[in-house]
Amino acid sequence: MYKRLFIVLVLLAAALVVAAKPLRTKTVVRTWQMPGYSAVADTIAFTDTAMLNYHDIDVQQLYSLSSATNGNVLVSPIESRIVQDRLRTIDDPFAWSLTPYVVTPQQQRFFNTTTPYSNVAYKKGFVTGHEENDIDFLFTANIGKRLNLGVEMDYLSSMGHYANTAGKLYRGSVWGSYTGAHYSMHAAFGWSRLSSFDNGGIRDVNDLSSSLSSEDIPVRLNAMTGFRYLSGYLHNQYSIANPREYHDSIYVIEEGRRVKKDTVKVEYVPLMTFSHIFETNNSNRRYIEKTANQNFYDSTYYNTDKTNDSTDVLTIRNTLAVTFCEAYNTKLRFGITAFAMNECQRFMNTNCISLMPSGGTGDSHRLRQNRVDGNIYEYNYQWTNNTFVGGAIHKHSGANVHYHVEGQVCVLGYKIGEFDVHGKLETRFKAGKYPLLISARAYAKSETPNYYLQHFRSNHLRWDNEFGFTYRFMGGATVSYLYQWLKPRIDFSFENQTNPIYVSAADWKPRQYRGNVQIITGDIGLDLTTPWINLENRAVIQHSTNDSVMPVPLVILQHRLYYHGTWFRALDAQIGVDLRYFTRYHAPVLCPGTGMFATQQETNVGNYPWMNVYASFYVRSIRLRFFAHYQHLNHLFMKSNTNYLTMPNYPTNRDVFRAGVAWHFYN
Repeated sequence: MYKRLFIVLVLLAAALVVAAKPLRTKTVVRTWQMPGYSAVADTIAFTDTAMLNYHDIDVQQLYSLSSATNGNVLVSPIESRIVQDRLRTIDDPFAWSLTPYVVTPQQQRFFNTTTPYSNVAYKKGFVTGHEENDIDFLFTANIGKRLNLGVEMDYLSSMGHYANTAGKLYRGSVWGSYTGAHYSMHAAFGWSRLSSFDNGGIRDVNDLSSSLSSEDIPVRLNAMTGFRYLSGYLHNQYSIANPREYHDSIYVIEEGRRVKKDTVKVEYVPLMTFSHIFETNNSNRRYIEKTANQNFYDSTYYNTDKTNDSTDVLTIRNTLAVTFCEAYNTKLRFGITAFAMNECQRFMNTNCISLMPSGGTGDSHRLRQNRVDGNIYEYNYQWTNNTFVGGAIHKHSGANVHYHVEGQVCVLGYKIGEFDVHGKLETRFKAGKYPLLISARAYAKSETPNYYLQHFRSNHLRWDNEFGFTYRFMGGATVSYLYQWLKPRIDFSFENQTNPIYVSAADWKPRQYRGNVQIITGDIGLDLTTPWINLENRAVIQHSTNDSVMPVPLVILQHRLYYHGTWFRALDAQIGVDLRYFTRYHAPVLCPGTGMFATQQETNVGNYPWMNVYASFYVRSIRLRFFAHYQHLNHLFMKSNTNYLTMPNYPTNRDVFRAGVAWHFYN
C-alpha cells in the first residue's frame, strides 16, 4: 500500500513539474541546517546534483566508508567500522543501529530557491527473486523571496539474498521556513517506518562455497524488527536589527538600450536574536519471533512459543536562547549565545504478567491484550525530566577564520552532572596559487547511561544495572590542499573513553568497562586528477587499546579509478572501477533481540576485496542522469573464497547488477 501510494505521488508530482512552463530566472538553490541552539544556520553543500560517484549515493554509503550489516544493501541494522562515524542521534540504544535511516530535526535540510526545484530518482537491483528498489522524491519552492515549503520522500525495499534478510523503509519529511528581516521561522515534521528481518547469521560459512543458492543456505533464526520514528521541530526567532545601506548596480531599458545604473539598497543586520525551539521525537521498536527460538538465546522468560517485545522512547524539548550577533560586537567580531533547555523523556518497558487465551481483558491504562500471541502484558512507563543550561561563542562571518564552541551542563534531573563541550575551528588561506584548508575539532563530555542500558525486560533478555557516568574526550585536525592535479588530505584524531559501556556476545547484555580505552585514527586521502583519468584513494588507519571492548580493523581502504569527460558537449560520462577492503579483526556481531552490536573474540572477518565497476552519464540539456553498476564483480572469479563476510556468519551479497535514473527540474 505504501509503495503504490508513494509511486502515485511521485509520478503525479513529476508530471506537474514537467508540465510547468520554464522560467528565465537564474536558478540558485541554497541549503542549510539548524544543528545548534545559536541563531546561526549551518550552510551545507547541495549534493542532489553531484556530478561524480552518483551510483554510490545511498543511505549506507553516505553513512560511512565501511560498515557492518546483515547483508542487505538497502535496509539493515548498521554500525560503522570507523569509530568517529558512529551516530547516536537518537536517545534510544536499541535504535542506534537504525539512525542512518531517520532524519532528525538537526539533520533536516532547509531550502531557499529562486525557482521551484524537484528531483525524482529510481534505482533498482536486477536479481531474480531478490529485487531491490530505491525511489526518492524531493520538491521545494519559494513563495516570494522569504517563504519556502518542501517535501521529501524515500522508499527502499530489498528482498535480501539470504533467507530472512528482507528489509523495507518508508520515510519522508515536510518543512517550511520563513526568513524575514526581523522574524524567522523553521518548522519540520519527519517520519520513518522500517521493517527488517534477521536470520541470526548462516549456520555454516562453508555453505557459501557449496552448490546451494543463497536463499537455500540454512540460517539460525527467523525474526523481524519493526521500527517507527516521528519527529517535530519548530524554531521561532526574532531579531533586533539595524538597517544598513549599500550600493548596487541594476540594468534598465531606456529607449531600447540596456543601461547600467547605480542604486541604493537597504539590508538589515541583526544585532541580537531571541529564539524558542520546540522539538519532539518518538522512537518505537518491536521485535517479533513467530516461533520463539530458544536455541539462539540462553533464556526464554515469558512465552516459549512466540516473542513480541516492544520499547518506546518519547522526548520533548523546549529551549530558550538569546544571541548577541557578530555585528553587535564591533571590535572582536564574534557572537555569544546563552540558552536554557528542558528535556522530558518517557521510556516504556514491557512485562508479561499473565498467559491467557484470546479475548481476555485488563485495565485499559496499564494492561492490554497483545494481539500477536494473546498474552496480557504490563506496559510500565518511566518518566525523566532534565534541565540544561549552556552557551556558545561563534564566528561565522569573514573569509579566513571561522569557529564555534558550545557547551551545556545538566543542572537538574535524571542526567544531573552530565556535560557536553564541543567546538570546531576552520581556516582557509592560499599557499601558492591554491587554497590550503586547516580545521580542528574537539569535544569533552560525560554521559548518563541510557535508561534502557540500566533496566530492560524482554522475552529473552533482562537486566538491572547500576552503571556510572561514561566520559569521552576527542581531539582531531584536518589539513587539505586543493591543488589542481593533486589533492592531498590528512585527518588525525585521538579519543579517550573512560568507563565505556559495551555489549558482550557471550550473553547479549551490556557491561561497563572500568578503565580507559583509547582510539587513534588516521584518515588519509590522495586524489589524482587529470583531464580524463582520475584516481581517488582513501585509507583509514585505526588502533584500539582494548580489542575486547572496542574492536576496530587496523586498515580500511577505498580506491576509485575512473574516466571522466564530456562527449559531444552534451553528455558527461564517468566510467570506472572501485575497490574496498578492510583487514581482519574480531568484528562485533548483531544481537537481533535488541538491535545492538556485541563484541566477540572468537571469529575474525575481513581480508577480502570487494570490486565494483560502473558507468554513469548525465544529459545536460534535460538534466537527466542514469547509471549502471555491477557490484562485487570479483565474486565471479573468486567463488571458492568465502571470506566476504560483513560480520561473523553474515555474508554480503554475491555479484549484483544495479541501474538507476535521476531527473531534476528547475521550473
